[in-house]
Amino acid sequence: MEFKLNENGLYLPDDYQVFHKPEKQKWSMRQQDQYEQWTKFINWGRQNPVIFAERIFGVEFMDYQRYIFTASWNTPYVVWCCSRGSGKSILGSIFIMTKTLLIPQHKSYILCGVGSQSTELFTKIEKFVLRQIPSFLTLTDVYQGELVKSAANTNGFVHNPASFHFSLYNDSEVFTLNGNFDNNRSKRSNLNFYDEAAFVGNEELFTTSEPFCTQNNKFAMGVNTSEQEKQSIPLPFYNQLIYASSAGRTDQYFYKKYREASIHMDAGDKRYFCADINSDMVLKATSHGISLSDALLTQETIDSRMREDREAGLREYGNIFTSEGGDGQIIRRSDIIRNSMPMIPILSNENPDEFFGIAYDPARSHDNSVIGVGRYYKDSDEIWHMQVCNMISLVDFMKRNKTPMSTPNQIKTLKNIIADYVPHNCVAYDNLVGLLVDAGSGGAGVPITDFLCDNWQDQYEHNRKGLIDNEYNEGDDRKFPDAIKGKLQLVAPAKYKSEMYEAMIKVLDSNLVTFPEEYLNKGYVELIYEVDKAGKRRQRTCYPSEEESEKMKKTGITLETEKYYLSLDEEVALKQIDFCKTELVNMYRFKQSSGKDRFDLAPEKANKLHDDRAYVMALLCWKLACLNREPIINRRRPAVDKKRMFKIRAPKKVTRF
Repeated sequence: MEFKLNENGLYLPDDYQVFHKPEKQKWSMRQQDQYEQWTKFINWGRQNPVIFAERIFGVEFMDYQRYIFTASWNTPYVVWCCSRGSGKSILGSIFIMTKTLLIPQHKSYILCGVGSQSTELFTKIEKFVLRQIPSFLTLTDVYQGELVKSAANTNGFVHNPASFHFSLYNDSEVFTLNGNFDNNRSKRSNLNFYDEAAFVGNEELFTTSEPFCTQNNKFAMGVNTSEQEKQSIPLPFYNQLIYASSAGRTDQYFYKKYREASIHMDAGDKRYFCADINSDMVLKATSHGISLSDALLTQETIDSRMREDREAGLREYGNIFTSEGGDGQIIRRSDIIRNSMPMIPILSNENPDEFFGIAYDPARSHDNSVIGVGRYYKDSDEIWHMQVCNMISLVDFMKRNKTPMSTPNQIKTLKNIIADYVPHNCVAYDNLVGLLVDAGSGGAGVPITDFLCDNWQDQYEHNRKGLIDNEYNEGDDRKFPDAIKGKLQLVAPAKYKSEMYEAMIKVLDSNLVTFPEEYLNKGYVELIYEVDKAGKRRQRTCYPSEEESEKMKKTGITLETEKYYLSLDEEVALKQIDFCKTELVNMYRFKQSSGKDRFDLAPEKANKLHDDRAYVMALLCWKLACLNREPIINRRRPAVDKKRMFKIRAPKKVTRF
């Protein structure tokens, strides 16, 4: 091989050639320029996510939303503790949309304790993309053009009962997962967004779904790949866990994450970010430093909530976590949430086969006068269950202090409620499992029930028979021979209160009591129904898992959701049941030297809350425990054949007769 000196003073071989790397795809200069512009634009969007979202989606953020969006963009552990009405859900929707648009193959999961809540956030994204939100005046259709569509799915949003989802042309996907924990296994995610994280009743939702993001996205391997080549790969975005909610209670998982993120953030750890946005920041919100003429939240809404429930108002709008729990707490909030489901309060009944129980705690001046109603039913194992369907506070709204109404009006209301739940053709009150009345001296329960002894006429002008408790008032069966016995039960609190609360603890631990979900003042309740081939509908408590969804498809069962818009009385009933839940979680057990425990409000809550609704709930649960105890108490001993006790044959009786 000969070498020659070239013009640059280098000795090179005769057959020297410049190496040209073979191209996989032949691009024209115009295409290359377009790709370079697209790459620069995407990188600019990743560096300026707020400006990108505002310009591409046609929205304008408030300043506190810009701060949250920017600080959360590439932070692994994020907590948004934001007031109600601060726009955290729509901010989370835009955050997910921006991530999926700028990062290829990005997977996001929307998780909530209740399936309807996760689908609601998904629906917000859908309405935002389809430009169906009136408060956003300048939305664009850019994101809509990036959705993968088909002939069967024209808008790109798939409403599969097991998991709603949509995908983009860059292979990014968004899924929803409901509170069914069997659904939360063996998945991989780049972003877990927990909406309303403070209202998740079971921590299993977090423990089963947080591992979605545990895999290190920097990890990469390949055949004949050196470490230098691996290090030359651009660093990917962090996997993220975002917990968004208003403030809750100190014994909840959301508070643990809030405390953990705030401590790490204050210590300078850039992997954590915690946003605390209360109602004052929303009321005085600015955009580019200029105050807004109209705030997203009104002071009237906050004041109304504070008048209803000051403690809940401070949680929801002031971001003040309240303390519940301790060794003496008998019922935890998580137990109530676990046994809650979307349901409509039952205000009346015309079916004689539906069983109801009514509990009444009368009061006149100091405490609340409350009536509670529960529906009792048997399951396939012949075990009695109870559904809390109504709670009524007998308040005189004409009085300044909203004290209970007068005794004659309370008697009239009690009779009306009995008539609402017991059909007039049930002459003997067959579908009434019991009318439990507190017989304490303070509320005058015994004199009030004296007005039920005689036959009476309801508001529908139907004649009703009287009700007596001949065990409590001896001689009433002779005075009122036409009255019905065994339905009215006067309960002495000094004798039965401890037993009632013990029974309530047991039936709640056994998951025998069902509550309506917490009402969020939306004006409607979203219900889930199974529809078979014959068109018969059956209500479900939650969305099905993937396995259940496949079985439903094979059997021809479909899933439907329905928004039931509530009447004013139904809204009031749900709020009263929510007040009852608050009283229940603030009831504590106090040890006594006599060995019989006392149940009462915590000392710091004694002057702030009442316990009347909790007492009514204890009456209803005590009746439930008595119904389940009846088969055991009334069970007869099996008949024993005494002849089997002898090993010899019985003699034959010989007689002529």
